[in-house]
Amino acid sequence: MNTNTNIFEVLPWSKSFETGNSKIDEQHQVLVTLLNKLAGTLVTQDEVKLNLAFDALTDYVNIHFSDEEEIWLEYFKDDSWFSSHQKTHASFLPAVTAIKKQADSESLPNTIEKLVHFLLRWLILHIIDTDKRMVLAIDALESGATIDEAKVIADNKMNDSKLILIDTILNMYEELSSRTINLMREMNARKEAEKQLEMLTITDPLTGLFNRRHFDCTFETEMRKAIRDKTTLSFLLIDIDFFKGINDHYGHVAGDHALEQLGACLFELCRRPGDMAFRIGGEEFGILTTNESEKDTYQFAEMIRVAVENLEIPNNRSEVSRYMTVSIGVISKIPSVDDNLEKLIGVADKRLYRAKTLGRNQVVTSHSI
Repeated sequence: MNTNTNIFEVLPWSKSFETGNSKIDEQHQVLVTLLNKLAGTLVTQDEVKLNLAFDALTDYVNIHFSDEEEIWLEYFKDDSWFSSHQKTHASFLPAVTAIKKQADSESLPNTIEKLVHFLLRWLILHIIDTDKRMVLAIDALESGATIDEAKVIADNKMNDSKLILIDTILNMYEELSSRTINLMREMNARKEAEKQLEMLTITDPLTGLFNRRHFDCTFETEMRKAIRDKTTLSFLLIDIDFFKGINDHYGHVAGDHALEQLGACLFELCRRPGDMAFRIGGEEFGILTTNESEKDTYQFAEMIRVAVENLEIPNNRSEVSRYMTVSIGVISKIPSVDDNLEKLIGVADKRLYRAKTLGRNQVVTSHSI
Protein backbone atom coordinates (compact mmCIF):
# COMPACT_ATOMS: atom_id res chain seq x y z
CA MET A 1 0.00 0.00 0.00
CA ASN A 2 1.25 3.46 -0.87
CA THR A 3 1.99 5.40 2.30
CA ASN A 4 1.39 8.71 0.55
CA THR A 5 -2.15 9.56 1.67
CA ASN A 6 -2.51 12.06 -1.18
CA ILE A 7 -2.51 9.22 -3.74
CA PHE A 8 -5.45 6.82 -3.74
CA GLU A 9 -4.27 3.68 -5.53
CA VAL A 10 -6.96 2.42 -7.87
CA LEU A 11 -4.41 -0.15 -9.06
CA PRO A 12 -2.02 -1.26 -6.30
CA TRP A 13 1.21 -2.75 -7.67
CA SER A 14 1.50 -6.49 -7.14
CA LYS A 15 4.38 -8.92 -7.56
CA SER A 16 2.01 -10.89 -9.78
CA PHE A 17 2.43 -8.11 -12.33
CA GLU A 18 6.13 -8.88 -12.71
CA THR A 19 7.03 -10.39 -16.09
CA GLY A 20 10.58 -11.36 -15.20
CA ASN A 21 12.21 -8.67 -17.34
CA SER A 22 13.54 -6.04 -14.92
CA LYS A 23 13.44 -3.13 -17.38
CA ILE A 24 9.87 -3.83 -18.45
CA ASP A 25 8.77 -4.42 -14.85
CA GLU A 26 10.26 -1.09 -13.74
CA GLN A 27 8.44 0.72 -16.53
CA HIS A 28 5.18 -1.06 -15.72
CA GLN A 29 5.51 0.13 -12.12
CA VAL A 30 5.94 3.70 -13.35
CA LEU A 31 2.84 3.32 -15.54
CA VAL A 32 0.84 2.05 -12.58
CA THR A 33 2.07 4.95 -10.42
CA LEU A 34 1.13 7.49 -13.11
CA LEU A 35 -2.31 5.89 -13.47
CA ASN A 36 -2.84 6.16 -9.71
CA LYS A 37 -1.79 9.82 -9.79
CA LEU A 38 -4.23 10.47 -12.61
CA ALA A 39 -7.03 8.83 -10.60
CA GLY A 40 -5.97 10.81 -7.53
CA THR A 41 -6.45 14.13 -9.33
CA LEU A 42 -10.13 13.29 -9.80
CA VAL A 43 -10.65 14.22 -6.16
CA THR A 44 -9.24 17.73 -6.68
CA GLN A 45 -11.50 18.55 -9.67
CA ASP A 46 -8.57 20.70 -10.83
CA GLU A 47 -8.55 20.73 -14.65
CA VAL A 48 -4.90 21.81 -14.85
CA LYS A 49 -3.78 18.96 -12.59
CA LEU A 50 -5.96 16.49 -14.49
CA ASN A 51 -4.42 17.48 -17.81
CA LEU A 52 -0.87 17.39 -16.43
CA ALA A 53 -1.43 13.91 -14.99
CA PHE A 54 -2.96 12.73 -18.27
CA ASP A 55 -0.09 14.14 -20.32
CA ALA A 56 2.51 12.58 -17.99
CA LEU A 57 0.89 9.17 -18.41
CA THR A 58 0.53 9.32 -22.20
CA ASP A 59 4.08 10.67 -22.63
CA TYR A 60 5.49 7.83 -20.60
CA VAL A 61 3.38 5.27 -22.45
CA ASN A 62 5.15 6.32 -25.67
CA ILE A 63 8.55 5.82 -24.03
CA HIS A 64 7.50 2.45 -22.66
CA PHE A 65 6.13 1.22 -25.99
CA SER A 66 9.33 2.25 -27.79
CA ASP A 67 11.59 0.49 -25.25
CA GLU A 68 9.38 -2.60 -25.23
CA GLU A 69 9.39 -2.94 -29.00
CA GLU A 70 13.19 -2.78 -29.08
CA ILE A 71 13.23 -5.84 -26.81
CA TRP A 72 10.56 -7.72 -28.79
CA LEU A 73 12.23 -6.83 -32.12
CA GLU A 74 15.41 -8.65 -31.16
CA TYR A 75 13.52 -11.94 -30.75
CA PHE A 76 10.35 -11.65 -32.86
CA LYS A 77 11.39 -9.44 -35.80
CA ASP A 78 9.53 -11.34 -38.51
CA ASP A 79 6.92 -13.00 -36.31
CA SER A 80 3.19 -12.27 -36.06
CA TRP A 81 3.52 -11.77 -32.29
CA PHE A 82 5.65 -8.70 -32.87
CA SER A 83 3.37 -7.16 -35.51
CA SER A 84 0.33 -7.90 -33.34
CA HIS A 85 2.01 -6.23 -30.38
CA GLN A 86 2.83 -3.20 -32.50
CA LYS A 87 -0.79 -2.92 -33.58
CA THR A 88 -1.90 -3.08 -29.95
CA HIS A 89 0.51 -0.28 -29.07
CA ALA A 90 -0.54 1.75 -32.11
CA SER A 91 -4.25 1.49 -31.21
CA PHE A 92 -3.73 2.54 -27.60
CA LEU A 93 -3.23 6.31 -27.94
CA PRO A 94 -6.05 6.79 -30.50
CA ALA A 95 -8.42 4.99 -28.11
CA VAL A 96 -7.28 7.15 -25.19
CA THR A 97 -7.52 10.33 -27.27
CA ALA A 98 -11.05 9.43 -28.38
CA ILE A 99 -12.14 9.08 -24.75
CA LYS A 100 -10.46 12.33 -23.77
CA LYS A 101 -12.25 14.19 -26.56
CA GLN A 102 -15.50 13.44 -24.75
CA ALA A 103 -14.52 16.26 -22.39
CA ASP A 104 -15.88 18.59 -25.07
CA SER A 105 -19.39 17.29 -24.43
CA GLU A 106 -19.14 16.39 -20.73
CA SER A 107 -17.04 17.39 -17.73
CA LEU A 108 -13.33 16.58 -17.78
CA PRO A 109 -13.49 14.71 -14.43
CA ASN A 110 -16.17 12.36 -15.85
CA THR A 111 -14.06 11.81 -18.96
CA ILE A 112 -10.94 11.10 -16.91
CA GLU A 113 -12.91 8.64 -14.77
CA LYS A 114 -13.89 6.74 -17.93
CA LEU A 115 -10.27 6.92 -19.03
CA VAL A 116 -9.07 5.49 -15.72
CA HIS A 117 -11.46 2.55 -16.11
CA PHE A 118 -10.19 1.94 -19.64
CA LEU A 119 -6.55 2.16 -18.52
CA LEU A 120 -7.14 -0.21 -15.60
CA ARG A 121 -8.53 -2.91 -17.85
CA TRP A 122 -5.92 -2.30 -20.57
CA LEU A 123 -2.91 -2.27 -18.25
CA ILE A 124 -3.85 -5.45 -16.43
CA LEU A 125 -4.35 -7.37 -19.67
CA HIS A 126 -1.28 -5.78 -21.28
CA ILE A 127 0.99 -6.61 -18.33
CA ILE A 128 -0.29 -10.00 -17.22
CA ASP A 129 -1.30 -11.50 -20.54
CA THR A 130 0.57 -9.98 -23.48
CA ASP A 131 3.88 -8.88 -21.97
CA LYS A 132 4.26 -11.85 -19.66
CA ARG A 133 3.59 -14.19 -22.58
CA MET A 134 6.37 -12.48 -24.61
CA VAL A 135 8.88 -12.73 -21.76
CA LEU A 136 8.08 -16.42 -21.22
CA ALA A 137 8.70 -17.04 -24.93
CA ILE A 138 12.02 -15.16 -24.74
CA ASP A 139 13.09 -17.33 -21.81
CA ALA A 140 12.33 -20.43 -23.89
CA LEU A 141 14.24 -19.05 -26.88
CA GLU A 142 17.28 -18.34 -24.72
CA SER A 143 17.07 -21.94 -23.47
CA GLY A 144 17.44 -23.25 -27.05
CA ALA A 145 13.84 -23.62 -28.22
CA THR A 146 12.77 -22.63 -31.70
CA ILE A 147 10.39 -19.68 -32.02
CA ASP A 148 7.41 -21.98 -32.63
CA GLU A 149 8.37 -24.14 -29.61
CA ALA A 150 8.90 -21.04 -27.49
CA LYS A 151 5.44 -19.75 -28.35
CA VAL A 152 3.84 -23.08 -27.43
CA ILE A 153 5.75 -23.19 -24.13
CA ALA A 154 4.67 -19.61 -23.36
CA ASP A 155 1.02 -20.37 -24.21
CA ASN A 156 1.03 -23.45 -21.97
CA LYS A 157 2.56 -21.51 -19.07
CA MET A 158 0.03 -18.74 -19.55
CA ASN A 159 -2.71 -21.16 -18.55
CA ASP A 160 -1.18 -21.03 -15.08
CA SER A 161 -1.10 -17.23 -15.34
CA LYS A 162 -4.88 -17.19 -15.46
CA LEU A 163 -4.85 -18.44 -11.89
CA ILE A 164 -2.30 -15.76 -11.06
CA LEU A 165 -4.58 -13.17 -12.66
CA ILE A 166 -7.55 -14.29 -10.57
CA ASP A 167 -5.44 -14.29 -7.42
CA THR A 168 -4.08 -10.83 -8.26
CA ILE A 169 -7.54 -9.38 -8.82
CA LEU A 170 -8.84 -10.93 -5.60
CA ASN A 171 -5.90 -9.48 -3.68
CA MET A 172 -6.48 -6.10 -5.29
CA TYR A 173 -10.14 -6.08 -4.35
CA GLU A 174 -9.33 -7.26 -0.83
CA GLU A 175 -6.89 -4.38 -0.43
CA LEU A 176 -9.27 -1.89 -2.00
CA SER A 177 -12.08 -3.15 0.25
CA SER A 178 -9.88 -2.62 3.30
CA ARG A 179 -9.09 0.87 2.11
CA THR A 180 -12.76 1.59 1.49
CA ILE A 181 -13.60 0.44 5.01
CA ASN A 182 -10.83 2.62 6.42
CA LEU A 183 -12.04 5.57 4.37
CA MET A 184 -15.58 5.00 5.64
CA ARG A 185 -14.28 4.90 9.21
CA GLU A 186 -12.32 8.09 8.64
CA MET A 187 -15.36 9.78 7.09
CA ASN A 188 -17.58 8.71 9.98
CA ALA A 189 -14.97 9.86 12.50
CA ARG A 190 -14.68 13.18 10.68
CA LYS A 191 -18.46 13.62 10.61
CA GLU A 192 -18.64 12.80 14.31
CA ALA A 193 -15.86 15.29 15.05
CA GLU A 194 -17.67 17.93 12.99
CA LYS A 195 -20.90 17.24 14.89
CA GLN A 196 -19.10 17.55 18.20
CA LEU A 197 -17.43 20.77 17.07
CA GLU A 198 -20.78 22.13 15.93
CA MET A 199 -22.34 21.22 19.27
CA LEU A 200 -19.52 23.06 21.07
CA THR A 201 -20.28 26.20 19.09
CA ILE A 202 -24.03 26.13 19.85
CA THR A 203 -24.05 24.68 23.38
CA ASP A 204 -23.59 26.30 26.77
CA PRO A 205 -20.73 24.35 28.42
CA LEU A 206 -22.12 24.58 31.96
CA THR A 207 -25.75 23.57 31.50
CA GLY A 208 -25.57 21.64 28.23
CA LEU A 209 -28.45 23.69 26.82
CA PHE A 210 -28.24 25.65 23.58
CA ASN A 211 -26.41 28.98 23.94
CA ARG A 212 -27.43 32.57 23.12
CA ARG A 213 -25.82 32.44 19.68
CA HIS A 214 -27.91 29.43 18.67
CA PHE A 215 -30.97 31.01 20.27
CA ASP A 216 -30.72 34.08 18.03
CA CYS A 217 -30.43 31.93 14.89
CA THR A 218 -33.19 29.53 15.93
CA PHE A 219 -35.59 32.30 16.97
CA GLU A 220 -35.28 34.01 13.58
CA THR A 221 -35.78 30.71 11.74
CA GLU A 222 -38.82 29.67 13.79
CA MET A 223 -40.37 33.13 13.53
CA ARG A 224 -40.07 33.15 9.73
CA LYS A 225 -41.62 29.68 9.64
CA ALA A 226 -44.49 30.78 11.93
CA ILE A 227 -45.16 33.88 9.78
CA ARG A 228 -45.20 31.76 6.63
CA ASP A 229 -47.41 29.00 8.08
CA LYS A 230 -49.53 31.34 10.28
CA THR A 231 -48.80 29.20 13.35
CA THR A 232 -48.23 30.15 16.97
CA LEU A 233 -44.74 30.87 18.26
CA SER A 234 -44.26 30.97 22.03
CA PHE A 235 -41.29 32.17 24.05
CA LEU A 236 -40.74 31.71 27.78
CA LEU A 237 -38.15 34.03 29.37
CA ILE A 238 -37.03 32.50 32.67
CA ASP A 239 -35.00 34.18 35.40
CA ILE A 240 -33.83 32.69 38.71
CA ASP A 241 -35.18 34.63 41.67
CA PHE A 242 -32.52 36.05 44.02
CA PHE A 243 -29.78 34.06 42.32
CA LYS A 244 -27.12 36.40 43.70
CA GLY A 245 -28.10 35.17 47.16
CA ILE A 246 -27.14 31.59 46.20
CA ASN A 247 -23.70 32.71 45.03
CA ASP A 248 -23.15 34.99 48.05
CA HIS A 249 -24.38 32.55 50.69
CA TYR A 250 -23.34 29.15 49.33
CA GLY A 251 -20.50 30.10 46.98
CA HIS A 252 -20.06 30.15 43.21
CA VAL A 253 -19.56 26.38 43.01
CA ALA A 254 -23.02 25.92 44.49
CA GLY A 255 -24.32 28.58 42.11
CA ASP A 256 -22.91 26.74 39.12
CA HIS A 257 -24.40 23.50 40.40
CA ALA A 258 -27.80 25.19 40.71
CA LEU A 259 -27.53 26.36 37.09
CA GLU A 260 -26.61 22.83 36.01
CA GLN A 261 -29.63 21.40 37.85
CA LEU A 262 -31.95 23.96 36.29
CA GLY A 263 -30.51 23.19 32.85
CA ALA A 264 -31.12 19.47 33.36
CA CYS A 265 -34.68 20.20 34.55
CA LEU A 266 -35.51 22.32 31.50
CA PHE A 267 -33.95 19.76 29.17
CA GLU A 268 -36.07 17.02 30.73
CA LEU A 269 -39.29 19.04 30.46
CA CYS A 270 -38.73 20.03 26.82
CA ARG A 271 -39.72 16.65 25.43
CA ARG A 272 -42.05 17.72 22.65
CA PRO A 273 -40.62 18.10 19.12
CA GLY A 274 -41.26 21.86 19.09
CA ASP A 275 -39.63 22.60 22.47
CA MET A 276 -36.10 24.00 22.66
CA ALA A 277 -34.33 25.22 25.81
CA PHE A 278 -31.55 27.82 25.89
CA ARG A 279 -29.30 29.52 28.40
CA ILE A 280 -29.62 33.15 27.36
CA GLY A 281 -26.94 34.37 29.75
CA GLY A 282 -26.12 34.34 33.46
CA GLU A 283 -29.17 33.12 35.36
CA GLU A 284 -31.53 33.83 32.46
CA PHE A 285 -32.97 31.00 30.37
CA GLY A 286 -35.38 30.75 27.47
CA ILE A 287 -37.69 28.19 25.92
CA LEU A 288 -39.05 28.32 22.39
CA THR A 289 -42.09 26.25 21.61
CA THR A 290 -44.33 26.08 18.56
CA ASN A 291 -47.95 25.27 17.70
CA GLU A 292 -49.18 25.71 21.27
CA SER A 293 -52.03 27.98 22.36
CA GLU A 294 -51.34 30.70 24.93
CA LYS A 295 -53.33 28.72 27.49
CA ASP A 296 -51.26 25.57 26.88
CA THR A 297 -48.05 27.61 26.94
CA TYR A 298 -49.06 29.13 30.29
CA GLN A 299 -49.69 25.66 31.70
CA PHE A 300 -46.29 24.56 30.38
CA ALA A 301 -44.63 27.56 32.04
CA GLU A 302 -46.45 26.79 35.32
CA MET A 303 -45.22 23.20 35.14
CA ILE A 304 -41.66 24.50 34.77
CA ARG A 305 -42.07 26.92 37.69
CA VAL A 306 -43.35 24.17 39.99
CA ALA A 307 -40.70 21.68 38.84
CA VAL A 308 -37.89 24.12 39.61
CA GLU A 309 -39.14 24.79 43.13
CA ASN A 310 -39.54 21.02 43.62
CA LEU A 311 -35.82 20.59 42.94
CA GLU A 312 -35.46 21.96 46.50
CA ILE A 313 -32.20 23.75 45.80
CA PRO A 314 -31.59 25.74 49.01
CA ASN A 315 -31.71 29.55 48.82
CA ASN A 316 -31.89 31.08 52.28
CA ARG A 317 -31.49 34.57 50.78
CA SER A 318 -34.72 34.25 48.81
CA GLU A 319 -37.65 36.38 49.93
CA VAL A 320 -40.28 34.06 48.46
CA SER A 321 -39.23 30.51 49.29
CA ARG A 322 -36.62 28.43 51.11
CA TYR A 323 -35.68 27.00 47.76
CA MET A 324 -34.58 28.32 44.41
CA THR A 325 -37.50 29.60 42.33
CA VAL A 326 -37.99 31.21 38.92
CA SER A 327 -40.08 33.99 37.43
CA ILE A 328 -41.32 33.58 33.86
CA GLY A 329 -42.50 36.03 31.23
CA VAL A 330 -44.42 34.49 28.33
CA ILE A 331 -45.33 35.71 24.87
CA SER A 332 -47.44 33.51 22.62
CA LYS A 333 -48.73 34.72 19.27
CA ILE A 334 -48.90 34.20 15.52
CA PRO A 335 -46.16 36.62 14.46
CA SER A 336 -46.62 39.10 11.62
CA VAL A 337 -44.14 40.49 9.12
CA ASP A 338 -43.80 43.54 11.39
CA ASP A 339 -42.47 41.40 14.25
CA ASN A 340 -38.81 40.76 14.92
CA LEU A 341 -36.64 39.07 17.52
CA GLU A 342 -36.02 42.22 19.57
CA LYS A 343 -39.71 43.12 19.62
CA LEU A 344 -40.94 39.72 20.79
CA ILE A 345 -38.18 39.29 23.36
CA GLY A 346 -38.93 42.81 24.58
CA VAL A 347 -42.54 41.79 25.28
CA ALA A 348 -41.41 38.64 27.14
CA ASP A 349 -38.91 40.73 29.13
CA LYS A 350 -41.60 43.20 30.22
CA ARG A 351 -43.76 40.31 31.38
CA LEU A 352 -40.83 38.81 33.25
CA TYR A 353 -40.30 42.15 34.97
CA ARG A 354 -44.02 42.19 35.80
CA ALA A 355 -43.71 38.72 37.37
CA LYS A 356 -40.92 40.04 39.60
CA THR A 357 -42.82 43.14 40.66
CA LEU A 358 -45.83 40.99 41.53
CA GLY A 359 -43.72 39.01 44.01
CA ARG A 360 -41.64 36.60 41.87
CA ASN A 361 -42.03 32.80 41.62
CA GLN A 362 -44.84 33.20 39.10
CA VAL A 363 -45.75 33.26 35.41
CA VAL A 364 -47.04 36.31 33.55
CA THR A 365 -48.72 36.15 30.13
CA SER A 366 -50.88 38.66 28.25
CA HIS A 367 -53.87 37.58 30.37
CA SER A 368 -51.96 38.16 33.61
CA ILE A 369 -51.39 41.90 32.92
